[in-house]
Amino acid sequence: MRLIRIRRLLVLSMLFLEILGDRSRAEGPVAQTSESEKWPQKVVVTVGDIRTRIDGPKMWTLSGIEFQETVMATEDSAYGTVLTIRNVGLLGTAHFLDVPGKPGHVEKEQVTSLQLFVDDKPVRDFTPTMNLGGKSFRMERKSKIRALDLETSVSIHDGVLVETASFHATGPIDLRVAYPWMYALTHETTVYVFGNKDDIRQRGTFLSDGKVASQVVQNVNWMAVFNPSRGKGSVCCFLKHPPTEEPSFLLIDAPGIYRKVAAYSLVDKIVPEGFNGTYQSAVGFFNATERDWEEHARRRAAEIWASETKR
Repeated sequence: MRLIRIRRLLVLSMLFLEILGDRSRAEGPVAQTSESEKWPQKVVVTVGDIRTRIDGPKMWTLSGIEFQETVMATEDSAYGTVLTIRNVGLLGTAHFLDVPGKPGHVEKEQVTSLQLFVDDKPVRDFTPTMNLGGKSFRMERKSKIRALDLETSVSIHDGVLVETASFHATGPIDLRVAYPWMYALTHETTVYVFGNKDDIRQRGTFLSDGKVASQVVQNVNWMAVFNPSRGKGSVCCFLKHPPTEEPSFLLIDAPGIYRKVAAYSLVDKIVPEGFNGTYQSAVGFFNATERDWEEHARRRAAEIWASETKR
């Protein structure tokens, strides 16, 4: 058991450095297919108090989140689904690889379908830059990362942003780890908690400076962070995961850059052909003070679970 734990720690230390080190490459230009050239390159979406962006160069995924005009998750990072493939590297949303022997060529996630909906009505006329708003928003996309067929949806409704990633393996994939979703929460947050149902299981304080640190937190299904300078917090609930996997969180504390939280799954596994699994997260927000923020976080997590599990 101790050897397994040591091995996981070694894997984790290498993986979070890869994610952090890949930031500059994640923002580089990406070649497009003729179909995707018709799709918007930037979509600003506003639903109630929540604003986000859909970024074409980042493979049509989220790019930052605001709540009541306050940045809660930075635009300057990658979101979506990323795989760390053994002996290959990071590949997925906004993470691409140089093709050996072909300078200037990259391997990337292949996005094959993109649909946007406002108030359940499809958006039919695309322009390079778009501003969309309504009572609800939904994006549906299909893509392929090597032998993984991926169906992703992002929806915003009733003060909650929900992201769903459904995996289907068309062949075996040798993984070091999969990150089905990730959020780069602002570095201005100073404290965090992890919880399970109504209980807080772990508390912590983020680094104000120094080296990047990380941890995997298991046996919890939600986490929250708080920004005392703005009096606002974020809650991330792990709503769905394959029955063979535990709802584990990876938390990366990068002072001055972000506090990134990600789903952490399929560690050191050869995913077999035919594997099907769905991951879902829900992110909500709250206003609070330093004295009562934990209670607000716990209550908001309970509200999200109650509302989203009824859908």
